[in-house]
Amino acid sequence: METTNTINEIKADIISKLSDYAGNSYYGCDLSGTLFEGENANGSVLCNTYKTKEYIKDNFELFGELVEYWKDNVGETLNPFSEPERAHVIFLMEAAKSILAKCDLIDTNWNNQLELTEENIAILTEQINSFNGDLF
Repeated sequence: METTNTINEIKADIISKLSDYAGNSYYGCDLSGTLFEGENANGSVLCNTYKTKEYIKDNFELFGELVEYWKDNVGETLNPFSEPERAHVIFLMEAAKSILAKCDLIDTNWNNQLELTEENIAILTEQINSFNGDLF
């Protein structure tokens, strides 16, 4: 799987989840955690260790960047192959946080509550779709 495809899938996942939270207000810094709280609480994205390991293999470069980022910023060593499902959840949440942090609307409201109105969701959708940077 190409890096671009993986990033596009994450962007699409973020966009599809925004409407589930329409009408509510969230701090910009907390939005990614809110959108993916189900995966975090479940401890798995795919609920299948084999598929998760294959996903990690297919995205080896991105997970390598995540391991380095996690060590530098959290101080923990993350091993995607000994704890694949945990690593995948962390990957998804940190990637979503990174993408959203680069959206002007989220950046402006990082420490403020932002209501997910139809207008704000449309703005976020446009800003998320225009993301083309590095995740970590």
